[in-house]
Amino acid sequence: MTHSGAVLITGATGFIGRHLARHLAGLGYAVTSLQRSDTPVDGVSATIVVPEFEPSAIAHALSGQSFDLVFHLASYGVNPTERDAEAMFRVNVDVTRSVVQQAKFCGAKAAVISGSGGEYDLAGVTSPVTEQQPLETFKLYGASKAAASLCALAMARDLGLPLVVGRLFGVFGPGEAPHRLLPSLVNSLQNNERVRLSAGLQRRDALYVDDAVAALIELALCVKREPQVVVNISSGDAQTVRAFAEMVADTLQAPRSLLGFGDIDTRPDDVACFAGDPQRLFELTGWKPAHTLASGIRAAIDGMTIRART
Repeated sequence: MTHSGAVLITGATGFIGRHLARHLAGLGYAVTSLQRSDTPVDGVSATIVVPEFEPSAIAHALSGQSFDLVFHLASYGVNPTERDAEAMFRVNVDVTRSVVQQAKFCGAKAAVISGSGGEYDLAGVTSPVTEQQPLETFKLYGASKAAASLCALAMARDLGLPLVVGRLFGVFGPGEAPHRLLPSLVNSLQNNERVRLSAGLQRRDALYVDDAVAALIELALCVKREPQVVVNISSGDAQTVRAFAEMVADTLQAPRSLLGFGDIDTRPDDVACFAGDPQRLFELTGWKPAHTLASGIRAAIDGMTIRART
């Protein structure tokens, strides 16, 4: 199915944002990216550069613009090195507030805010959580993203803007940062190197990036049914880190003996289960992941190989 209309994306230079921009362009949308630099992004037809993401600069940059849909993916704190508390709340809360306000002023029919499963308090959790799970209050990243979601929902309700917060859990695929689990596994195993891992007993939701992007788009198109809502974006099938790593090794035809389970300790702040219940997403959109974990890993490795050759 093809679509038409103007779309604004923040965070289009990031891992998920790049896939979203390309996917939207493929559907027929004219994609504009609001970003800090003029880095080119496949699928983006226009770029608005704002060197510093802060509310007044964003308001000025978007003055007089018109968009049908707005996707806000820009955030701070996903990278483990990003731990400045002031920057975290400025970007995750203040910028989100500004984007929601400007989405209304730009005439958007709907806005999608990229949230995180880290917004939930997952202490002691052993199974996928619903959207009713209590929110994180102590961890900087999770608390700042939860605050951003609450702010976005309240502002959208006040402005009369249809808005959905899509809380993403584990998303993997080509273009992930090198420190992430899949690239670390692939890079080491392809070089016949041992991978230092924890015991791998933690359960993690793992959703292929194309499926995550499809869910974000489906939510944008159906949000008018529930004008302000939070929705988990996840596969609903939480596997252990050990099982994920073994599947990657098997896909690469690498010996499992290279997987150094127990070589490093589990991080003190690591949760036992990081996974969301996607039932609300299923009911609102009819979306289901096109990939199994196995086919997603295969597609991701193929995509990483192609990227390495170009």
